[in-house]
Order: sequence, then C-alpha cells, then structure tokens
Amino acid sequence: MIRNYSIVLVCLISVFFSCSSDSTKQEPTPIYDNSFILSYEGDKTVVGHLDESQVFTPNVYESLNKNSISFTNFENSLFIVSQDGPNFVTKLNLKDLAEEVTVTTSKVSSPSYLAMYSETDGVIISTGGRGRRRTYDLSFFNVSEGVKDKIDGVSSKVLFSKSGVLVDGENILIADDKELKVLNIKDKSIKTTVIFDDVISGILKDKNNKIWIGTEKRIGDAKFVSLTTDYGIDEMVTLTGVNLYKNSMLSVSESGSYVYWSEVSTGVIHRFNTETKKAEEFINPTTEGIMLTTVIREHPITEKVYVLGAEDFFDTEKSILTIYNEDKSVFKTVKGIGNSPIDIFFSKEDFSVN
Repeated sequence: MIRNYSIVLVCLISVFFSCSSDSTKQEPTPIYDNSFILSYEGDKTVVGHLDESQVFTPNVYESLNKNSISFTNFENSLFIVSQDGPNFVTKLNLKDLAEEVTVTTSKVSSPSYLAMYSETDGVIISTGGRGRRRTYDLSFFNVSEGVKDKIDGVSSKVLFSKSGVLVDGENILIADDKELKVLNIKDKSIKTTVIFDDVISGILKDKNNKIWIGTEKRIGDAKFVSLTTDYGIDEMVTLTGVNLYKNSMLSVSESGSYVYWSEVSTGVIHRFNTETKKAEEFINPTTEGIMLTTVIREHPITEKVYVLGAEDFFDTEKSILTIYNEDKSVFKTVKGIGNSPIDIFFSKEDFSVN
C-alpha cells in the first residue's frame, strides 16, 4: 500500500514540474522582419517599408508634418520627430502605423532627436540660429505638454545626433561639447562627471551594457572611452588614422560588438570592436554606388549592416540601400528606397502592407 502511494506521489510531482516547465517556456526570439525607412522630404513626412526579402514599399505612412528628421521608439510605439510641425512629434502603433498621439506644442525651434525614458516622457535635442550662432539645446518632452524650454545647466552645444544623449536607468547621459553630463530623471539634478580634451562625438551602449564615449581628433587623437558604473573613465583606447568627428553618424550594434561611423573626409565607414578594442576600415560605400551616406545601422538579429544614402549628391531621389555581411561582403543592394532616406527602424512587430 505504501509503495502504491509512493508511485502516485512520484507521478504527481512529475506532472507538476512538467506543467511548470511548460508554463515558463521562453518566448521565441523576435526576428525583426519589418523595417521602416523615413524620408526627409521637406514639406511632408513619408515612411516606406522593407520586408524580410528586402522588397521596398513606399508611402506606408504619410502626413503633412514638415522636415521629419528622426525615429525613436519606446516599447511597441514608434515616434517621428518633425522640425517644423504642425505635429512636432507623432506616436505610431508599430503594428499598423496608426497615429496614437500627436504633439503640436514646442517652446523651442526645430526639435530633432528624441529619447524616451517612459511611455510619456523623454528629452529632445533641438537646433536654432544660423552659422556660428547656431545652437543645439536639450529640453524635456511630455506627450501631453509637448516640447518644453531649454534645460538649465546644459549648454547650447549639445551633440546634434541620436548619440547625443543616452538613457541609462534613472539617468540620462548628455554629450555637452567636451563635457559628459548626467541628468537624474527623478530629481532633475545635473552633474558633470568627465571633461574631455576634445569634443564628444557620441555616447553609446554595447550589448554588455557597457557605455562608450567617442571623442574627436582635434587637440589629440580620436578615442573611444569606456565608463565605470558611476560614469567615470574606465578605459581609454586611442585611435590612429581617423578623425571620428561629431557628424560621423556613430551607431552601435545591439547584439554584436561593433561601433560604426563614417569618416567625413573620405566617406569610408570604419568600425570599432568593443571586445578586442581594435578599429578597422569596414567598407567604402562608393564602391557600391553610395556617393552620400545618410544612415549606418546594424540589424539587431542578422547583424548585417544597412548603409543608406544617395547615388547622386544633387539628386536625392536616387536613393540606395546596400546591406553588408559581417565579413564586409555585399549581401544585397536595393535602389529607390524613398527620397532622401534619413533614418531606419527595425521592428519586431508583425506588419502587413495593405
């Protein structure tokens, strides 16, 4: 009798752990089959779609918002930033690109690059003035209140780039000319943690959550600097033969180990391996007909590198995308991807072209 109870008990335990195992199965890894390309078309906003076979469909989303310059995302929403409105920020649902929120209020001119730290709040880089008097400011953003005034304690020399700010938990790192500043989201305090010899060209976070700072070659050589957890200098890697200027379009791999940038003087794209600490020339886009590079981004799953731009400096309708493998070989080239492609976003959500 005791033996029978033991058998039943063993069976019940087996069933329990089997059910527990089933209930804790991991979700399948998203494949990011859908890509959206933003065109810089001046008098309107146009988004095109690239499917898993790299077939391009134009105009899957359009609006009358002028000079839309960038994408950003938070969870299942995609944000488009327009410099001249009437909607300065538009929030879209990634599954159908339906408009969820439109923001028509901005207390600064030409909002451009948005970084969200919650569903409703973020910071945005804007620009104003002309020539040597041109300013690059940072403001708080709220989906209900719009783009607010310039933040006190930050200069008007913020890096005008997606990599000009980085959200890291409760802090926002700011590339403020040569200074690395840290803004606490909760109490809004700002402190300077590092002052570099040269201007910061980007703030990036690698797949291991290590933060890297790029600095220009001006007074000294260009450098990549890794940070400690309290945002001090951890390690400094000196680069030779490159300038790493602040308009070099720095971007980082989400799943690999590379930081990419375009050398302004040559157009050649270089990459820096955050694990080996080595930099190398990656590709020359002109070989594939890209005379003007506007976007460099690595796919988060395939780790292929998407380089977007134009075949002709004077005809932005001649747009082109070349996709490169990790070994520098060409995977595919797609022409006619919209007028003046200015940004790309890889989406993990299902999307069907109507």
